Amino acid sequence: MIKAIIFDFGNVICHFTNDILRQRIADISGKTVEEIKELVYIKSDIGKRFEAGLINGQEFYEELCQICGINIPYQELKTIYSKDKFTRVEGTKELIEKLRKKYKVSLLSNTSEWDWDYMIQVAPEVLSFDSITKSYEVKAMKPSEVIYADALKKLNLKPEECVYTDDILEYVDKAKSLGFEAFQFTTANKFEEDLKSIGIEIL
Repeated sequence: MIKAIIFDFGNVICHFTNDILRQRIADISGKTVEEIKELVYIKSDIGKRFEAGLINGQEFYEELCQICGINIPYQELKTIYSKDKFTRVEGTKELIEKLRKKYKVSLLSNTSEWDWDYMIQVAPEVLSFDSITKSYEVKAMKPSEVIYADALKKLNLKPEECVYTDDILEYVDKAKSLGFEAFQFTTANKFEEDLKSIGIEIL
């Protein structure tokens, strides 16, 4: 019997893009957007280490400045990095409100401490979810079993009692291998259809 619906954040609750970040850093550094993309996302694993909680905000700030050849205040870079990155996915908030009438709702997200501060500004309702699992706190990222286990522990449920949705198929498949019901998210309407197909009541 399903007791909880577990949501990813990016491209499920909110769309996200790094395009604005790349352009702003390029403008400050005098480099091209392609050069910033290569330095930060191809030649470096700084973003993954930040989301995995292996480095903190100060360490990330210092390393990012060094990689990009920039020297700006901490708060300014944090704002550039995360502000305007997130916009609502149509229909997800309304679907969650319906689901919460009967089921627990949880968040399971690969994210950083900087992004989290802006995620909850755009989608503050996640703060009232029954549980929240963030990669940088757990120090593990999807598709690691550790992060899925953290979500289950906080909900005090078994995998077969939960539905998981994510836009990334690899993470959906991992959830299925652990015993979750799981669906790749494309739109809120499609996910609602998926839930109904397994008997989830949407009030």
